[in-house]
Amino acid sequence: MTCKRCNHTVRKSGHYGKRHIQRYRCTTCKITFSQYEPKLGTHYTPPETAAKVLTLMLEGMSVRAIERFTEMHRDTILSLMNTAANKARRVLDSRVQHISPRYVQVDEMWGYVHTREPHLHKGDSPDWGSTMIWLALDSESKLIITHHIGRRTGINAHAFASDLRARTDGRYQVTSDQYNAYVGAMREHFGQNVDFAQLRKIYSSGTGDGWYGSGDVVAAIPHIKIGRPDFSRISTSHVERTNLNVRMHLRRFTRLTNAYSKTLANMQDAVSLYVAFYNFCRVHGSLNKQTPAMRAGLADHVWSLEELLTAA
Repeated sequence: MTCKRCNHTVRKSGHYGKRHIQRYRCTTCKITFSQYEPKLGTHYTPPETAAKVLTLMLEGMSVRAIERFTEMHRDTILSLMNTAANKARRVLDSRVQHISPRYVQVDEMWGYVHTREPHLHKGDSPDWGSTMIWLALDSESKLIITHHIGRRTGINAHAFASDLRARTDGRYQVTSDQYNAYVGAMREHFGQNVDFAQLRKIYSSGTGDGWYGSGDVVAAIPHIKIGRPDFSRISTSHVERTNLNVRMHLRRFTRLTNAYSKTLANMQDAVSLYVAFYNFCRVHGSLNKQTPAMRAGLADHVWSLEELLTAA
């Protein structure tokens, strides 16, 4: 190794930091320096180790299970997730732009933070209780164009539709469920430059025990709201299948467990990281060994998680 300033001989000059990184000193100009080592934010955890830990999380393992498996403290795991999520959001904001889809499906998926709605008490945090993941999926490339975390309210419907409009170009067809707030949100942010339809599903009486499940779908009735949508493409099947992917890959959304999110911020970070992972790193089974980002023209190869964390 030679000096970075004068290219003369250097010698070892002790170590620094918790990881005992080697320091060097130039025998001529007397400056000291160390070899560059990539880092994830301010964490001492090597990026390759962080990528392995986050991969376990993104493949459906709970935080405490990862803690037992890797012997890394759960607070460190969550801190790595928070840092990685910030980088993932920057990737999504910079790269998932100017998308020109033909058919978009939108849907909301239920979840909760800290405490389920029936068990809330007066004075509990307003962040606790039921919340929704709002997803907008390009039906052809399977790209998640945008996502939003929030309760099922008109305000969140407008925020979701506004971000969808901002990330896309041109006129295309959008299908949602029968939630009424979508109609006003689409009219405000898209005007007449969209073909928008809602699909109303009618369910049977359920399983009979009155405990879980809403029964089988016995009818699906399309309703035209704006423009002239193609009736054969009025569907939410693809985005509902993506909801299943979220529940399979993020343990905090698995039904009937105690792996739920304890804070709203952690839920938002987990979802942002997953959406970036899904778009750029996860090969989709229906896309012939491509990721959604590759099919949408946003990437030319399958990204590794380490590449995702450094792309920002």
